[in-house]
Amino acid sequence: MMIDKVGGIGPNYGPRKNEAVVKQDAPIKAGDNVVISAEAAKAAEVSRTARTVLNSTDTERADRLKEIKEKVARGDYDSVSDEQADKIADSIMGVFLQG
Repeated sequence: MMIDKVGGIGPNYGPRKNEAVVKQDAPIKAGDNVVISAEAAKAAEVSRTARTVLNSTDTERADRLKEIKEKVARGDYDSVSDEQADKIADSIMGVFLQG
């Protein structure tokens, strides 16, 4: 029996070199989004401000509020002039239109 020479070592024989794998970024998928209206943003801001004021422990402010509640109970604000009403309304609107 005779064994013939096997051909040379082919390119697929032996240790393989690791080739750097370049990962491509996954395509950006369209997802959900949220759009908040200016009116809703303003309402949220007013709500946050109100919570901050209600949670504050400012004693001077509490004393002032107590004094105003007593005046309302006595009827001191029942007869308000137009000028005073305008001033109060401007003050209230100033709080809401800040920013």
